[in-house]
Amino acid sequence: MWDVLLLRIKKIFNVPINRENLYLSTMVFYIFVLFLRNTTFDPYIGSRPFNIASYLVILILVFKIFVLDDSSIKQKIVSFFILTLAAISWRNSNSNLIIVMMSFILAADKVNFRKIVKFYFGTAIIILSFVIFFSLIGVIKDLIFVVPGRATRYSLGVIYPTDLAAHILYLLLAHEYLNFRKINWKYYIGYFIVAIITKLITDARLSVLCMILSIAVLIIAKLAERYKIFQKFISTFWMYIPIATFIAFVSAYFFDKDNHLFFTADRMLSGRLGYGHLAMELYPVTWFGQRIVEHGLGGNSGMKIFNNHNNGYFFIDSSYIRLILMYGLAITIVVIIMMTLVSIKGLSRHQYELTAIILVITFSCLVEQHLLEVSFNPFLLALLANIKSSEVNYEK
Repeated sequence: MWDVLLLRIKKIFNVPINRENLYLSTMVFYIFVLFLRNTTFDPYIGSRPFNIASYLVILILVFKIFVLDDSSIKQKIVSFFILTLAAISWRNSNSNLIIVMMSFILAADKVNFRKIVKFYFGTAIIILSFVIFFSLIGVIKDLIFVVPGRATRYSLGVIYPTDLAAHILYLLLAHEYLNFRKINWKYYIGYFIVAIITKLITDARLSVLCMILSIAVLIIAKLAERYKIFQKFISTFWMYIPIATFIAFVSAYFFDKDNHLFFTADRMLSGRLGYGHLAMELYPVTWFGQRIVEHGLGGNSGMKIFNNHNNGYFFIDSSYIRLILMYGLAITIVVIIMMTLVSIKGLSRHQYELTAIILVITFSCLVEQHLLEVSFNPFLLALLANIKSSEVNYEK
């Protein structure tokens, strides 16, 4: 009896692990946990399960990178170096988003990127639908923000209206990527309607503008498959990534509220420039990051700040400023290089939709903080993932 049992156990352990399925299931699990963390379910769950889940995900992904994957010694050394930088930044900043994102990027080696986006889209849209449903029937809170001179803003179970809009934006980008080959004017009208509905619910102007921008760049990506002039135009999109990082840093560093141009830009960006400048006054630029104490408007604690006329509010919205101040210059350089390489990879594989989507994310990250959150942004995972080359036939 014992011999039979031992034999069965050996057979179980001898079954080869499907690396792609392991990666995708780990991603689905993490998106589920991180997504709930960003909703009004969070007070019922707490931070401990989230932290435990994050550590488990890191262990699984590191195991895949260094044990399961058949990558070269050189690639493993580079991965070890990047993960070491991310780990140092994690410990200094007290934010594990950086180590988790880096683990997902490096572990995506040879995983089908289309499957990654498909699993992200399916998981995120199901969870968001349930969150909205539970908020509408009163199981969890729908935080409503009323600002004089602006439309009433609804969160529908997410911690803040702009986060809800950002979820919709990234889901829209994922849908655009998955359906790019059959996109036509009907899709464009549908995407525009989604943008209008998002504006009416959340009044998140910047995310809505990015949704409309995505329609424009998709049209360019479609034309780039047929006309060389548009292919040359889209081949410049990767340049905007370092340019956007530079603009974000310089505009925050040199911000002057007495300057009419800065003052106008700050008002259009809902005070984001001013808070970015304040962050640079409070925290020095470091190589490996630092802990930054923030008090945002999201969740129950944020609602208290909002109802107290924003007294005590301090939050860094720009992903680029967050990278530089919170995670450090070393990680900032790594992330910007990775982001640029993803954009160039889209060009080299004639996957112009990927390059177009990265451009939208580039502009979104000027004012939004979701660059390193897998539950929002799965597109950085394209760096090492398997992407097939598309055929193009130029007419001119």
